[in-house]
Amino acid sequence: MKQLGYGVGAILIALVSILAWAWQSVTWYDPVVDVATSCDAPSAQWSSDQPLKVLSYNVQYMASKNYFFFYDAEAGTDSKPSLEHTAWTLDQVAKIVSDENPDILMLQEINDDADARTHGVDQVAELQKRLATLAYPCRSDAHYWQAGLVLHPKVLGSVSMKLTTLSRYPLHSARRHQLPLMDNDPVTQRFYFQRALLETHITSTDGQNVALINTHFDAWGAGSDLMQRQVATTQALLDQLDASNTPWIFGGDLNSLPPDGKRQWQRLEHDGVGEYDEDTALLPLYERYGAIPALAQLMSSDEAEVAKWHTHFSNDPRVTKPDRTIDYLFYSRDWTAEDARIRQHDTLDVSDHLPVVATFSLAEG
Repeated sequence: MKQLGYGVGAILIALVSILAWAWQSVTWYDPVVDVATSCDAPSAQWSSDQPLKVLSYNVQYMASKNYFFFYDAEAGTDSKPSLEHTAWTLDQVAKIVSDENPDILMLQEINDDADARTHGVDQVAELQKRLATLAYPCRSDAHYWQAGLVLHPKVLGSVSMKLTTLSRYPLHSARRHQLPLMDNDPVTQRFYFQRALLETHITSTDGQNVALINTHFDAWGAGSDLMQRQVATTQALLDQLDASNTPWIFGGDLNSLPPDGKRQWQRLEHDGVGEYDEDTALLPLYERYGAIPALAQLMSSDEAEVAKWHTHFSNDPRVTKPDRTIDYLFYSRDWTAEDARIRQHDTLDVSDHLPVVATFSLAEG
């Protein structure tokens, strides 16, 4: 009996030790922190009289569209992709990037070699290997899910997910801005996503400073004020940039529908394949800034035209095509935008999101 007690005690001590180690393995962030920028080789500065092409893409940790993940819907069972599928997806993303040849690449939901779910592959490094040599020598990163051990039964391992901004031009500086957190119990919140803004700056040959803001807002925030709070935090940063006369481009996966008269919301509610706020938090951004997609495009009477601006193709098997817009590029009034589009024709099997692409030019003066 005494031996049994010793055995139970040893098990309890081991469990407490594992929980304590998992707890302290979580990286927690201050509201605003400077983050490192790096350049693997010398690169020429951007000239402000040249256009700046930007591609924003949630790559779904290079998992491809071959899975129905546990978080996609109640019936989802898959927990992680195979190594073969992540390699194939890296190939496809590299082809898309090479074909578009943007100056700035904003990536969301990309993992590094500390993430067990994607087999310890440094996905940025592997993507760079597949691109032209030193096509994007400069980069900045900001993690928003980083822990040595997450005890969720569908994870049970390390996680290391981040935002990455790649540039063919030198980067001046970068900051990570913490977004408001989802309300959860203390344990869940400790191990949950810490969504962020990655603010990166480039400087032109004539000294013009430009800010590039990359983000991935929370999913599953409908019914709370979370999306409004995350937009308000973003708005505060954009106001600061406007006050300092700094042109900016802001993009990413905002996990919110556009203010299109509730057209997308009504359809998704009817089909039962999405949970979004009826009144989108993005209205203030649309009211003040340039947006891709533009509201006129999303409210066209031609549904085929509207469909060209859908950016998300859910892994839920009930969804058979891209059916909603939740990825965007916003830009300050210093810019004009050209050739704005969602790349759909060869991206439907690569990620559950589609790339948003546009070319920006600074207005004269």
